[in-house]
Amino acid sequence: MKKISFLLMVTAITFSCNNSKKQEAPKNSDWLADNLSGNVQQTTDSTFKTDNTGKLGELDSCCVVSTKYDEQGYNSGFTSSDKASTDKEEGTFTHDDKGLFTGQKFTRNGKQISSLAVQNENGKPSVATSFDSTNKMNFYYTDITTNDYDRILSFKQYKPDSTLKMSTAFTYDKQLYKGQVNKDSVGKETYSYSVKLDDKNNVIESNEKTVTKDSTTNKTTKYRYDSYDDKGNWTQRTEMDENGKPVKIVKRTITYYKE
Repeated sequence: MKKISFLLMVTAITFSCNNSKKQEAPKNSDWLADNLSGNVQQTTDSTFKTDNTGKLGELDSCCVVSTKYDEQGYNSGFTSSDKASTDKEEGTFTHDDKGLFTGQKFTRNGKQISSLAVQNENGKPSVATSFDSTNKMNFYYTDITTNDYDRILSFKQYKPDSTLKMSTAFTYDKQLYKGQVNKDSVGKETYSYSVKLDDKNNVIESNEKTVTKDSTTNKTTKYRYDSYDDKGNWTQRTEMDENGKPVKIVKRTITYYKE
């Protein structure tokens, strides 16, 4: 199932050459961060299997993901369900009147699995507190820094006993996510992720590295964009392995607010 988090983000980023709506949106809006052109109300991504030639197969058993945006372009929530619609995860996101993120709540099949509350001071997040399914605090976050577009640049994650668990540093080009590095409590890198963008700022390659005590795993994924709508937003994307072999196709349906 798709995981969306204010503090831990690995996103697939696309961009449109249509700039008219981008100029009207607040600079910290999620339309810009998600590189959507036009007044997008919802996107729905459906993942399909594919053969070696890239021929479209059946709907994957994993998930169909819908992401919702309010009329200012801020992400208000998502739903993710498996093929049989027997496992459904939902998330809701809240913002203040300036668009600053204030919290999130995740549920699975109607039951809470986690939540997060963010305190903002002087237009910036100062501390965030994470809660488990029983509303018991399991982590808190400090040393949160952001760029001029309210994108998280770094934070430290602590256990309830104030023991440092990890730290994360993100890289952005204005609103565009470019990657991140996670380190454990002693400063050892445990995870990294980076993306390469084309001239439309679509992700054309992602590189992921996971480091454990016993091994290091590297994964490269390549992306090809097969179709776009009249706003310039992609509507079909093929994902490939490092050798260019198709592994899945994502079809995206986009709903727009009436202008």
